[in-house]
Amino acid sequence: MTTTLRKILGDRPVFFVSPDTTLRETARLMADKKVGAVAVLADDALVGIVSERDIVFKGTAAGLASDTTTAAEVMTPDPVTVDIEDKLSDALAAKLGDAFRHLPVMEAGRLVGLLSFRDIPAEYVMMFERFREMSASHADDLA
Repeated sequence: MTTTLRKILGDRPVFFVSPDTTLRETARLMADKKVGAVAVLADDALVGIVSERDIVFKGTAAGLASDTTTAAEVMTPDPVTVDIEDKLSDALAAKLGDAFRHLPVMEAGRLVGLLSFRDIPAEYVMMFERFREMSASHADDLA
């Protein structure tokens, strides 16, 4: 049976901030909710995502003030998204775990969740990596 993102996310709430939310407020929300990333919404539309890494590397390490710097200034704009009915392999193929640690999950154009790399069972990740290695090896054989 194929596991969908809907099944993994279940009824988990989606946490978000507006583009003008300060880094301090964003970090406080993430700490209070114990999440590693939040979506950035403008008029209910996904415009970006802010992760712990964004706050540390683009904000704090860059010397930006957490009380005046906004989410828009450090967010990853226009993030790659996946659909709620997608399979785990689709999320992994969208670079979850490689380029991204969090992927916004959409349904009919609306944000319905944030998928973390930690949400995906290790056996799925191992199977996907093995499949990718085998596919690359086979492509080399054809060249």
